Amino acid sequence: MTDLRASVRATYDSAETGPRYWVRSTIDDRPVGDGTTPIADPFVRHWVRLSLLDLLRGVIRRGLTVEVTVGADRELMHDVLELDDQTLIAGRTRKAAFQQGMHQRLGAFAREADDRG
Repeated sequence: MTDLRASVRATYDSAETGPRYWVRSTIDDRPVGDGTTPIADPFVRHWVRLSLLDLLRGVIRRGLTVEVTVGADRELMHDVLELDDQTLIAGRTRKAAFQQGMHQRLGAFAREADDRG
């Protein structure tokens, strides 16, 4: 029991903020239902019911493409993407620090070139 890791605090609570994720289903690039359905978290089990007309189209075209996309609002996606140390997102401290470091290096390089020249 001594090797327990600290729990990660959730970035948001759907009970307080409302659902910030959504799921969208399409059949051959046509939206199913009203388009986008809000959901509380990205771990979902999603069913897409095909109509007889869709199945008939699939038989005639010899294929049917069903696509299910789970997404989130922009801020939540940025929070998840920023878990990767290499991700630089505009308006975030990691990108600002990276740009500041690049400006310092370029300034040092320019001073070094002036000293040589």
